[in-house]
Amino acid sequence: MSGRIVVRAGLLIDGNGNAWKNRSVVVKSRSIEGVVESEDCHVLPGDEVIDASAYTVMPGLIDCHVHTRSSGDPKDRGFDSTQTSIPTFAYRALLNAHKDLEAGFTTIRDMASIGYVDISLRDTFERGDFPGPRMRVVGYGLTQWGGHMHHFLRPGLDMVESTGVVNNPAEAQSAARYQIGRGADGIKFNSGVGKLVDGKIVMEQEMDYDLMAVAVKEARKVGAWSATHCHGGRGATDAILAGVTSIEHGHWLTDEHFDLMLRNGTIFVPTMCPNEKRYERGKDRTGSGPEFWEWLERETEDKIDTLARAMKAGVPIAAGSDAGTNYNFHGENAREMEFLVMRGMPPMMAIVAGTKIAAMTAKLDHKIGTLDAGKWADVIVVNGNPVENIKVLNDKANILLIMKDGKVTIERGPSLRSVVPAEATAAAASAGSGTGWGAAEGGRV
Repeated sequence: MSGRIVVRAGLLIDGNGNAWKNRSVVVKSRSIEGVVESEDCHVLPGDEVIDASAYTVMPGLIDCHVHTRSSGDPKDRGFDSTQTSIPTFAYRALLNAHKDLEAGFTTIRDMASIGYVDISLRDTFERGDFPGPRMRVVGYGLTQWGGHMHHFLRPGLDMVESTGVVNNPAEAQSAARYQIGRGADGIKFNSGVGKLVDGKIVMEQEMDYDLMAVAVKEARKVGAWSATHCHGGRGATDAILAGVTSIEHGHWLTDEHFDLMLRNGTIFVPTMCPNEKRYERGKDRTGSGPEFWEWLERETEDKIDTLARAMKAGVPIAAGSDAGTNYNFHGENAREMEFLVMRGMPPMMAIVAGTKIAAMTAKLDHKIGTLDAGKWADVIVVNGNPVENIKVLNDKANILLIMKDGKVTIERGPSLRSVVPAEATAAAASAGSGTGWGAAEGGRV
């Protein structure tokens, strides 16, 4: 037995912004051994062949912003730790993460959990106890007293909930070290929100440079990434200057912010889904009052403008659905790419946002995000061409096969797999045809 898997693609999208006809991905163990023209890829005795010659083959998708503790159903109360037990959070997180995998997302970033459920779940998947996506996690997010992720109850009864409350650099340094010590892959901040006051957007900063800079420094010591929930204003400026890996949401980022982001290598994760899905659902079906709906309309319109300016400036953009927020369900993560396209992003750029740039955001671009030799073999087979119609990724029935780390974890419909018997390649071997290595030219669409 060769131990190889050969995936024959009708169309191969490599995650680098290219689409190629009739290429084959050769997988050995957990890694990609090579990508060659199919006619030059000669199978070996014992090779497993996945015949996707009628389909699209592309990298496993990556969602840079999810909350596995909540399904997206407002009744879940997934963000309220006073009403839900830790075991319930853990059970929901397992179900929700598996839905993400079923949708073709082989990697997710969980952006703040309860009781370190995210770390336990990541390790459960890594051990192979249950099938699930690769996870990158933050444990508890960091905020200061009065920050939007720090909910006060009655005087004398204050609960941390989903955050680590920090009010000075020493506390921020300690909290960052604690999250990392508990096994977090990254540090999340809550550095600012926007509010609509008398028809005007007002930015409220929640964490400043000094607090974030020391925590980012701790993250960098161990190769961890960092991210901040921030709508704009000085909270965004300080976060960028402090060196965060990514700005999440960013409704009101300015051109000056984009200049700083380009200089500092900061990635923008616009999270279109929370706004767009509520907007799509409508005021009546979301039970929204006039005040909230005015806010939603304004922030949606402004984020569309921000996205356009970010693309024009050349800021790297990664896809993050924020799955788990109200009406934003796990398993529908690919709608983030649909909304990016709907709001002006070219389809191939949206695919790169959900593969290569997303891998960079999770600091995993050396291992995933593109179909290149040496990368881990996260591969999906899609019925349809997402470059022509990005919406094909939204229906999990179109995700025919999902491979993570070189192992097929989910397969739908008629099996595409077969094993090559020894006699099938005997003639080719005796003719000295070899294995067909050597990067072939041509075939690009």
